Amino acid sequence: MWHFARIEKGAVTAALALLLVGLTSAALVGAVGISALIEDKKLQVATDLAALSAADTHRGLISGVVCSNAEQILKSVGFDLVQCRIVRDGVEIRGHSMVSFFQLESYAVAGAPR
Repeated sequence: MWHFARIEKGAVTAALALLLVGLTSAALVGAVGISALIEDKKLQVATDLAALSAADTHRGLISGVVCSNAEQILKSVGFDLVQCRIVRDGVEIRGHSMVSFFQLESYAVAGAPR
């Protein structure tokens, strides 16, 4: 004989367990995504600052080596310098970082005012 009450009781427990696992997974994915977005903004700001510093070094306003100064700025906040090129009157910088399973890159160009 078939007992409806037993089937429903077990189904509710299983449904609640699945719901809890789903909500926890969604919260974890959301937290990782938000931290990646925050890290991406920090990387972009650091890359912009590195490009400005490198451009000022290239113009002779700051002492040092162009790409070395840019790398020091990025390293000081935990990011990596991927590329540093002198282009025309400015400098092109590419920064890199890893957050969980996200690979982040940023790009900035700075030079003399026109």
